[in-house]
Amino acid sequence: MTPKDTQEYVDLKKYIIWMLATLLPLTVISVAVGIISGSLTIFTLALDYGASLILHVFNLAAIIVILRRNAFNFPYGTGKLENFSGLLYAIIIIPMTLVIIQSAVNRYLQPPLSINLGLAQIAVVVGTLRTLFLLIWITRICRKYPDHSPMTHSYYINLKLSLVLDISVICALVVGIWLSSSGYTGTAIAVDSILAVAVALYTAYCAYDVLKRNFKSLIDLPLPEADQHMILKALVADFDTYEGIGNFYTQLSGSTRFVQMELYFKETTTVEEIENLRMRLEERLRKHFSKLVFHLIPLVQKQ
Repeated sequence: MTPKDTQEYVDLKKYIIWMLATLLPLTVISVAVGIISGSLTIFTLALDYGASLILHVFNLAAIIVILRRNAFNFPYGTGKLENFSGLLYAIIIIPMTLVIIQSAVNRYLQPPLSINLGLAQIAVVVGTLRTLFLLIWITRICRKYPDHSPMTHSYYINLKLSLVLDISVICALVVGIWLSSSGYTGTAIAVDSILAVAVALYTAYCAYDVLKRNFKSLIDLPLPEADQHMILKALVADFDTYEGIGNFYTQLSGSTRFVQMELYFKETTTVEEIENLRMRLEERLRKHFSKLVFHLIPLVQKQ
């Protein structure tokens, strides 16, 4: 892990701590407002906040492990640990969608006598302002570290979607408030139920995308063909310094690529010459892969 990579995780750690500190009271407020106002939509958002709390705690624990910088325990990076956090969030969210849909059906069959969407609006507005602030913050982190970690990217995508969702909920609640104030309480309750299902389905859709993307990342795969071409180009530039090429061992772990290659040398080749070649190869590769674990395995070319 390079110093720049380490600094990204330090910044991300501060970011997650701040998210936890603001999300915990927001979750409590949303649960209380959802119960008092009778809004299923707010209760749905509160469940999502609760799932996010679990995710953030896991991410914080993962970052603490990553920042230990123990090269012996993590010689090939910690990409899988980062991807697993996104997988955990998706696994939690998808079953919650079924609970919300069931609650909406029950509410349709037995609607409450009243609903206070004006009170519900307060919780959503506070959450929207928080989402906007966090989105600006994570955008700056992404720009600061262009080859950012999967965890950073997941936060960026999630907050963009959350902001769109929050604004949509505010607009729908405004319609519900107007219906309720006009005497159409039953219609306002129906709008709230439909909105809750829409929010749950949208969240589940985003969770499914995260689930699919992170599940693929947890499977060991060779580097993409374009990356392999870059490695071969780096070797060609020094073709006269080695005698032959052996096996290649490659893997993509999160956004970290690791490459091990066997190169054959003459018996007269010195250790210094091999090390200089290794440094040149790594320097060329790092121009394309900022997160790289590189190993050169020297072999003797028998005469």
